[in-house]
Amino acid sequence: MRTIRTIKGRLVVAIFLVGCVPLLIGLGLAAMASMRSLSIVIGGNFQAIASQAAERVSMLVESEVQGLRLLASAPLRVRAPVSSANKSYPSQTRRLADALRDRITAWEKDPAFSSAVLQSALSRYLVERKVSEGDKVVGLLITDEHGAVVAASSQPDRYLFRDEPWWKALHADPAAAVSISDVIPGRKGTFRSPEETIDIAVPIWDDLQHKMIGAIKASYHFDALFALVNQIRIGQSGHAMLFNAAGQPLICPILPREAHRIPEALMRLIVSDEPGWITAEDDGHGARDTVVGFAPVRGLGSSDNPWHIFVRQHPSESYAPIHEQLRNSAFIGLFMVLLLAVLGRYVAARVARPIHLMKTKVEAIREGRYAQRLDIKTGDELEELGTAIDRMAANLQTSHAELEALNRDLARRIEEKTAEAADQMRKLEVSERLAALGKVASGVAHEINNPLGIILNRIDCMESEAAHLPIPEQFSRDLSALRAQAERIFRVTHSMLSLSRGAPLTLKPVDTACVVKTVLAIVEDRVSARGIPIELDLEADLAPVMADRTRLETVVLNLLNNAIDAVHAVGHDGKISIQTRRAKNPDGEWVIITVTDNGPGISAQRQTKIFDPFFTTKPPGQGNGLGLFLSYGIVAEHRGRLEARNGEIGAVFTVSLPAIVDAAGVHSEDAWESRARS
Repeated sequence: MRTIRTIKGRLVVAIFLVGCVPLLIGLGLAAMASMRSLSIVIGGNFQAIASQAAERVSMLVESEVQGLRLLASAPLRVRAPVSSANKSYPSQTRRLADALRDRITAWEKDPAFSSAVLQSALSRYLVERKVSEGDKVVGLLITDEHGAVVAASSQPDRYLFRDEPWWKALHADPAAAVSISDVIPGRKGTFRSPEETIDIAVPIWDDLQHKMIGAIKASYHFDALFALVNQIRIGQSGHAMLFNAAGQPLICPILPREAHRIPEALMRLIVSDEPGWITAEDDGHGARDTVVGFAPVRGLGSSDNPWHIFVRQHPSESYAPIHEQLRNSAFIGLFMVLLLAVLGRYVAARVARPIHLMKTKVEAIREGRYAQRLDIKTGDELEELGTAIDRMAANLQTSHAELEALNRDLARRIEEKTAEAADQMRKLEVSERLAALGKVASGVAHEINNPLGIILNRIDCMESEAAHLPIPEQFSRDLSALRAQAERIFRVTHSMLSLSRGAPLTLKPVDTACVVKTVLAIVEDRVSARGIPIELDLEADLAPVMADRTRLETVVLNLLNNAIDAVHAVGHDGKISIQTRRAKNPDGEWVIITVTDNGPGISAQRQTKIFDPFFTTKPPGQGNGLGLFLSYGIVAEHRGRLEARNGEIGAVFTVSLPAIVDAAGVHSEDAWESRARS
């Protein structure tokens, strides 16, 4: 491990890896490509073998089917006896059922009845056909249109076959023309043969080939089909297998049917309407990653239960050629790895020496020794790097002076940032004071609302009583004034609660002239007591604005109170004017409210601070510095602007609000109720 930590050791490892990794990747890709190519070739061969085997099975079965069809079409030998048997039944349905029951009873209990059937001319003909076919035929059976036995080559296991699957298949779809069973175990077939059999049944048609008048079924020995499938061998372990569409093995020369464990996923792939091949993770014979071919057995005349051929070979035998090739490639790779290790040590030794010299030079520079020169004569990038290190050592002293200058500049910037941080702390303190003021305002509003509710209740009672008593008109006016002022107090406390809680604005179309007149009624007593004249210039037919009327009244009231305080110092010459007008700009039509006084005005130093919280020019106890701050926020919430400037004499405060020019303007607002900004 210590050797790997050196440059030389790491170079050896790097060269080794750079050479070995592509080599190993190339060998791996070559192996994968070879495996893939071999799988394609093997799969194609297995698919062709499966297709050929399927054709041979189809030809074998089809030859027997054609023989049965020829037998069923014999007019005198077969059709005539079957037609006669059909005519022997009563025509009524109820009597037909009774007749069938009587015949079944006779078959089971009366040997003479069954003997008559088996000794009939048609039965003797079937025996002759069975003998002519040799050992492959177990038995022949002919039924009428009701599924009852008409003739048989030997004793069948029952008399009535209409509930058998083959009879139901033919009767349900005579156009299919054939029914082929799966492998029937010994002692379980119609003729109770001790050997495995396969049943093939075809319909018997009338002379016009329009109606099914009966059926003929033959039971065949399984040996011929087994021998055909067993002949298909591939190498030492390859073989074919026959199975049905349900995935049940019919013939396998390697394992008994009961021992098969072919996975369902594999069966879903190989039970296909077209020939093909796949690589199976589990081939059902104890091997994995096996190339298998498959093909359907076509031309059996029935689509209910088709057969399929499955061809496989043990993967160790299938991939034997590629395994030999991989072993040879592994020997070649091992030789190349050893060669790369030797070359890596040699190259690393030549590359590591200049790097070691440069390491010594860097350590000398760290200790403050710059005179030592590097002696590297490699003629490549390492020599250029050594020259660059020498130049770097020469420039370090100059860089030291520049660093000192940067340190001084950094100290200056730190002082500036410290001052900015102090300013932010002051703003944070103001925010905390505002939060505390909001809590106090909320508490005060709650305390005022309780007695205020009682006052409003008593005023309601007094007005109700006054309506039924002859009282002076002055008393009624006083009650109205009391109610108006009490409601004003309620709106103020509601505004205080809204400010502290961030309550939603109630936006409605508002006439600014009505707002101004309402505020003038509130300050009427104050301006009258001080003798301050107020000039009104309200433009007629002014468009309304979308606003919270109570909050807009608060803004105008704050501006008017500030103007009253400003002109108080002037004395009897003080004067205030209020103007409303419309204005147009690229943003649309606006409503302008202007409050002008002839007081001392606003100094240049204070113009940038008058909207800051807690900033006031009034003596202690006469102002808290929040009126203009709150007014500025309310106007901003209404999408307007609050501006202050000096006029020719005194100060001028201007409130600009967007006007509602028509009904569409009202509906273009985002909502009648909007959340207050927190």
